[in-house]
Amino acid sequence: MLSRLQDFLSRHRRKFIVTGVLVGGTIFAARYAQRRFVEFQEKQAREFFERTRRTTHFESTEKTCNQVILGMGEEMCQAVLRECSTDELLEQLRQNPKNKLELWEDMKIVAFTRLATYVYASSMLVIALRVQLNLLGGYIYRDIMTEQKQITDELKQQYLSLIRHFITESGIRDLARYIRTQVIAVTKTLPLSQQLSLSDLEQLFWSLQMAINADTRRDPNSRMSKYLLPNQNPSHSPLLQKMFNETLDLLESEDAIGVCSHNVSRGFVLACDAIAESMGETLQHLPPAEVQTQQEQNLKFNQAGSSGVSSSKSQNGLENNNLLNINRVLMALAKLIPIISGLTSRGFDTTSRPHNLPTQLLTFYVIAEKTKTLGANVYESFSSA
Repeated sequence: MLSRLQDFLSRHRRKFIVTGVLVGGTIFAARYAQRRFVEFQEKQAREFFERTRRTTHFESTEKTCNQVILGMGEEMCQAVLRECSTDELLEQLRQNPKNKLELWEDMKIVAFTRLATYVYASSMLVIALRVQLNLLGGYIYRDIMTEQKQITDELKQQYLSLIRHFITESGIRDLARYIRTQVIAVTKTLPLSQQLSLSDLEQLFWSLQMAINADTRRDPNSRMSKYLLPNQNPSHSPLLQKMFNETLDLLESEDAIGVCSHNVSRGFVLACDAIAESMGETLQHLPPAEVQTQQEQNLKFNQAGSSGVSSSKSQNGLENNNLLNINRVLMALAKLIPIISGLTSRGFDTTSRPHNLPTQLLTFYVIAEKTKTLGANVYESFSSA
């Protein structure tokens, strides 16, 4: 019996070996696949939790960023008002002096300077704080993930205080004075009696924007850091110095320059919209004789600009509706100056209804998609570095 069994095993030895290898290999492969699947699931879970954690931290950073921007925006607006004040000029004009014409020329310069300064300064502040807080948020997230403590409360305060240079030191002052020189150059040939339409005003703002951006040494778009941050880091902390240098690089990057340029262009569009609205309100309070004059001017514009539409049809439309096309209205520059000055005479105020121009600008820049994308890219780069 035993010999038969040995003989059977001997004859089928190869089959047993192959079968054993196959069975063992199958069991090993199944266990290996199971282990790899479990590892894959754990990896997916870790990545999911990390993404969720990073997203939550980023959203918290963005919320903090918006609050800081709006808080510092109020200080920035007050700094612009101090640098571009019209109080003294208005007080002198109330006394009906002999040099009234010169004072109105000065009012023209200050009004346009203040508006342009608001447009540029608001965009620059929002971009700077987006960059700073998302860079800082990225460092903090890395500290959380690596269980380190590189970013101390003192370092946070020192890093964020760098932007104080823009508001409380020489940043806004230098920006406003540079813009003033360009305003003088662009508007010096415009007499106070010059009749302007909204399209003329848009062209004037475009010329001013091009003049401001033309000086490569002082252009607020490409040279933001010149106005926003001090020339050098006042602290001797190596990490703070590294963050300072990284912030400079980001503010001088093509992305930041492109976002600032886009914001500024959109800011002047908002300014024109606000001026148009104020012009409409002003026209509502004109005496009938002046309204009739504006209607006649409006009709001339329609007749000159229309193609394929008869003048009688334009006349009928004007009479039937008794409305003025605000885009065709002409207004003397002397009458536009109080409108422009009034739009920027108050600082940031979220409680005012409707919002004044400085509030509109800051709010628009905060929610602008390009600005938010810039901040998200900064956070992504520094949280995963």
